[in-house]
Amino acid sequence: MNRAMSRGFFGAATVLLALAGGARGFCLQPQPARVCTEFFHSDMVLIGKIVSVRKIPDTPDPDNVEGWFYKVAIAKSLRGGAPPHDEIYTGNDETKFPMEVGKSYLLFVNKDPQSRLAPDVCGNSSELSKAGAAMAAIDDILKAAKSGGGSNIGGRVMLPVPGSQAMSDSGAPGIALTVKNYVGRDQTTTTDDSGKFEIHVPAGHYSVVGSGDKWDIVPYALAYMKPTDFELTDGQCADLALLAEPK
Repeated sequence: MNRAMSRGFFGAATVLLALAGGARGFCLQPQPARVCTEFFHSDMVLIGKIVSVRKIPDTPDPDNVEGWFYKVAIAKSLRGGAPPHDEIYTGNDETKFPMEVGKSYLLFVNKDPQSRLAPDVCGNSSELSKAGAAMAAIDDILKAAKSGGGSNIGGRVMLPVPGSQAMSDSGAPGIALTVKNYVGRDQTTTTDDSGKFEIHVPAGHYSVVGSGDKWDIVPYALAYMKPTDFELTDGQCADLALLAEPK
């Protein structure tokens, strides 16, 4: 089952690829995306306590369970309101995000291919007691949104596995990147020794392109979002995954 891709970016999700050994689940890169990226790419962000759970279909055989609907007592909606019937879904597959009745969670949720609202197992959803850093990041987002604090574009340029378009664990240092603003205020940055880059920009519409003497800089196929034609509001981030292919 593949998560739907929409709104001009590769949505935060687990994707399935048909490989020689069968279907395997992969998280989109980077994993997880920063809270300041996932927050704006989520249909809803909420804090709630799990009060009950029901499985579908209701069968005694756990191998025949398609998934679970969790009833949530919502303590606070941070983005997007409340889910219909106050229920959150998780599937009995690679996308599974199991929760426990009686515990509270910070949940970043999106519609799955069946239009059920579900947390992304590859994202920043977590038990609330372990979500201190994410909650602090959300507080920073909300403050920046009120104050006009600008946006951040970051990510990593990676070297491929030799002879393939798969991403290796090695970053590409010294790659020049141009952050193109649609009103003509372009900025430049360069990847560090590990291939990472970060630049602060005003809210606006952007594309990021790269160049190198030995490399063509291309979008990574399993990236969380595309590096072209994306819009950022105050407090929002873009997390990009790029690949340096030999010329």
